[in-house]
Amino acid sequence: MHEPGDEDDPQALEREIEEALGGRSLLDYDAADTPPAARPLPPLAPGTRPRAGAFAEGLVAGVGREDVFIEFGPREQGVVPRAHFSTPPEVGSRLRVFVQERDPEDGLWRLSVERAREEARWDSVAPGTLLEGLVRAANTGGLELQCGTLTAFLPASHAALERVEDLTALVGRAFEVEVLEVDRAKRRLVVSRRAVLARERDAQRAAAMGTLGPGLVLEGRITRVEPFGAFVDLGGVEGLLHVSELAWTRVERPEEHVSVGQTVRVQVLKVEEEGRRISLSRRALEADPYHEFVRAHPVGARVPGRVTRLAPYGAFVEVAPGVEGLAHVSQLAPGGADRPRQACRVGQEVKARVVSIEPERRRLGLSLLDERGDRLDEDSADDETVRRILRQGGRDPTPEPTLGDLLKRALEGRPPPP
Repeated sequence: MHEPGDEDDPQALEREIEEALGGRSLLDYDAADTPPAARPLPPLAPGTRPRAGAFAEGLVAGVGREDVFIEFGPREQGVVPRAHFSTPPEVGSRLRVFVQERDPEDGLWRLSVERAREEARWDSVAPGTLLEGLVRAANTGGLELQCGTLTAFLPASHAALERVEDLTALVGRAFEVEVLEVDRAKRRLVVSRRAVLARERDAQRAAAMGTLGPGLVLEGRITRVEPFGAFVDLGGVEGLLHVSELAWTRVERPEEHVSVGQTVRVQVLKVEEEGRRISLSRRALEADPYHEFVRAHPVGARVPGRVTRLAPYGAFVEVAPGVEGLAHVSQLAPGGADRPRQACRVGQEVKARVVSIEPERRRLGLSLLDERGDRLDEDSADDETVRRILRQGGRDPTPEPTLGDLLKRALEGRPPPP
């Protein structure tokens, strides 16, 4: 029995607890709060003395109707609400708890298992840890994920290998993420999906590299279109379909030939830098119009064409879809031209003559002049006229009309001579 006024005396309260326990520990009480026969328990680990605001490890001394009693050592006991457990712990088992405060009335430490469990979960994560996350919400900066009992943030730049325009499309999806940053003080957990996808891509690339080589024909999906070409996903590895390999015709705008998501059939040209650079071709799977053209047009053949571009050394003329030839500056006008633009312009329709063929280099030499050096146009003499003039010693028997002759014919209403 304690005397009135002893409630505020800690030593008196300690004496009361000792008297109530009869010198026994809380470890001697079972779930019904009745003192059973003493039973041996494993010794506590050193350094488990409880301290407010810290974690400690104790032994389960007993399980009551509302509380679970924890023994830390002589005169060091605490209680955890039984509601913290879905299944009551076994007496004698070790338990890690968070020490909240000491109740001055009964001298028992108030403990929390939930806080200890949360800290244990934080102990289980570190940079590089893989977690399964469920996307709960999206904002302009990224995604909020539920990773077990922890909430994590996934920055928008780490949502995928490529930029994700609409993050809300990922809400409700679950996927594996890698921990980037852990800040326990701020309760902040930052994760990345991109890191996981990058590893998967590298693994797929390594597997694909065993069978990938020049000449292999594959089907792939266009993932991105740039001014210099299109990137193609070949199933774990990505290759470049350069603008020059899209078609045999000259391609100025790749987006007019392919689009993102489109499935294309391509041939592997080169594999370099251990698979990090894969060159692809689409036109290699199509008949080369150059070879078809030169088979039908040998040296000396005359063909219509269109000037596509000018260079200081001549003009490029398209003579068939996908087939261009070069007319040297000396072959653009009678006597030659100082600059190509003096003799022709881009887009101009012209007549050309095949003067050289280099199949091994896929080159075609052209001339806008005939064999005599005159311009190949509608007013040029045909071959029969040239041969007739040559047979007559280079002279045309028809005298050249004078200005007076032309004026007289005009007054008489007669057409000029041919």
